[in-house]
Amino acid sequence: MSLPRRLEQLGIVLGSVLMLSLPITVLTPLLVETPKLWQTALLVYSPGLAVGVLIALDKFPVSYHQVWVFSIVSWLATVALWMVFDVESVTTNQPTAIGTWLVALFVGTLVAWANPKMQRRRSNA
Repeated sequence: MSLPRRLEQLGIVLGSVLMLSLPITVLTPLLVETPKLWQTALLVYSPGLAVGVLIALDKFPVSYHQVWVFSIVSWLATVALWMVFDVESVTTNQPTAIGTWLVALFVGTLVAWANPKMQRRRSNA
């Protein structure tokens, strides 16, 4: 395998780790009450690492572009819904925070799935 392809795969993994951490970080206080740094890192970055590796190896039926769209849209939808429903603290407004977060993930999934410009681009390297 060529160096440009390896670098592309590395970029896909790193980008997925960073982008998928956006929708997950909003609920970190619920997952661990007083998280240590390693617990937070494990909870936030593990899903992105797994998805990024699977996408880079062409073992996942999702494109890298869809990961970006899903992450950004679901994070923005979470923030918007929390502003609408006046969620100031995730720990004190748990039912509202979790419910709106799940709705935002669903919205992100729909937008990523329905975006007509999503086509997997392959490098010829």
